[in-house]
Amino acid sequence: MKCLQTVYSSEEAFRETVSGWKQQSGSMPAFIHVFSDGAEEKDISTARSVMEELMPDTPYVGSSASGCIFDGRVTTEKLVISCTIFEKPDSYARPRLFSLAEGEIDAFRSELRQCLNSLPNVKAIEVITTIDTIPIREVCQVIQEEVPEGIPVWGGGAFGDNTFRAFLFRNGEPFRYAGVLMTFMGGSELQIRYACVSGWKPLGYPLKVTRAEGYVLHELDGNPAYQIYQHYLRIPNDDHIFYNALEFPFAVQDGGRTLLRHAMSCDEKGALVMSTRIPQGSTLHVTYGDPETIMQDVMQCAEMIGAFSPDVISIFDCFGRKTFWGGTEATREIVPFHQIAPTCGFCTAGELIRWEGSMEHHNLSLVIAGMREGEAREQKPVVLRREAGNNESTMSMINRLVNFINTATSEVIEANATLSLMAITDQLTKLYNRGEIQRRIVERVEEKKKQPEGENATSLVMIDLDDFKHINDTYGHQEGDQVLMRISALIHKAISRLDINAADGRWGGEEFMLMLPGMTQEEAADFAEEVREEIGKLRFDRCGQVSASFGVAQAMPAEEPDPLVVRADTALYQAKAAGKNTVRKAGADEAPSGGDAQV
Repeated sequence: MKCLQTVYSSEEAFRETVSGWKQQSGSMPAFIHVFSDGAEEKDISTARSVMEELMPDTPYVGSSASGCIFDGRVTTEKLVISCTIFEKPDSYARPRLFSLAEGEIDAFRSELRQCLNSLPNVKAIEVITTIDTIPIREVCQVIQEEVPEGIPVWGGGAFGDNTFRAFLFRNGEPFRYAGVLMTFMGGSELQIRYACVSGWKPLGYPLKVTRAEGYVLHELDGNPAYQIYQHYLRIPNDDHIFYNALEFPFAVQDGGRTLLRHAMSCDEKGALVMSTRIPQGSTLHVTYGDPETIMQDVMQCAEMIGAFSPDVISIFDCFGRKTFWGGTEATREIVPFHQIAPTCGFCTAGELIRWEGSMEHHNLSLVIAGMREGEAREQKPVVLRREAGNNESTMSMINRLVNFINTATSEVIEANATLSLMAITDQLTKLYNRGEIQRRIVERVEEKKKQPEGENATSLVMIDLDDFKHINDTYGHQEGDQVLMRISALIHKAISRLDINAADGRWGGEEFMLMLPGMTQEEAADFAEEVREEIGKLRFDRCGQVSASFGVAQAMPAEEPDPLVVRADTALYQAKAAGKNTVRKAGADEAPSGGDAQV
């Protein structure tokens, strides 16, 4: 397998080149890629006519691009054509162009299934799409479900902007502005190894997506989404926001993967139109491009691809990365791979890859596919080198500043988390303080008070240590504190075995309050009895054994939090009056004891 390339300059020169390709391919199968970065339509048409005339049996595919890869570099040439020649007679590349728009996803599924069933020994699929004019999420899902596991799928999006529309084409068919171009590759000895490279790093605080609809990201942490760009990065909401925001995409967690997403535009209310959907409720970070990390990822990927010893390497490089590096400076990412084998590809408007068990639409990624036929050839090991850029010193300074900001941010987040925990925690017992347990009781009861039954039931258990004043007066407050801490730990351990929303707090002095969601009064009383027995088993150095009294009450329909707490307090008062060290359940019509029980 080998890859031959040329830049279109004239019909005469191109005819001569294609004639040479035909001679080199002989009777072997071949496949041609045509990538246009603003080329004249007449030049594309002429190139197509020449290929169809001189190599009529050779399939070709083409698309618009934001930059073409030629001779291992991101070039400014407008039209680059690459010819891949196979060495095995049963190897093949068969393109299929699926016209696709909203509502045609079922037809796409059916046609894809037919293609897979009709082609022998499919080993890989290259995909080029017009990402912005098709339901890309649904397309990825269909590919994931229909293409057998183990078949590599990779590719990218045809590029379009305000100067030209994104388009696709293949031999025998006109330009398409909404479609999926899939090239099925196969053969008994065709082998593929592919990978996906990112390198962008999180910057600053995590942000919660508080409002999102489809492709529109309305709010982050309750504020207009654009505010994060305006306030922290001074990116104006103008015609250039698309390009400026590319350097600071959002990293969104999706399962175990981190997917980068960038803003396409912004409306007057500060809502960002994103490159793809971001789920409401998800957490994201603003990220920045760290040149050192990017190149480390690139070099690791190149070493992995190099160990495979490919004959040809296909590259789909996001135009956002090209923008980040500064036009042809993006060549830095390509050079390590071109040292391994001839490369071809283009700068994309988003990337597609089936990676780690899922077919995804990515942004700001570098997708690499190494291909060969048969076993790896014996060759001298390639010593990969990095091509130096023009901004190494500036980037080094920026990296240090960003590292300082991220470290300081992490410390602030940790300090705020500690302060927030301290604000709701009783310092002696480490349980919730009264304010926090009150808040949780009110929130739960108000939410469930229409039908507080079954899993919506809420029961309270109020606990008071018996004769605690005697312990303090006789053995000292240090012994009293030990009693409170050990009993608190026992209560918390018991609570931790229940519903995740169960809560325990220090109500005041030697009193504790438990909130038990999903428990009836009977179940809560049984739980209280278990805790009472466990407390009775404790032994202390000076005071010996202690006991506690318990009052239990379940919320009734339409009952407010205050009356519920009063009923639990009344039941506790009855337990004390009955001789202490016992559990009492509240009745629905019991009068309050007059104690300090209200929320």
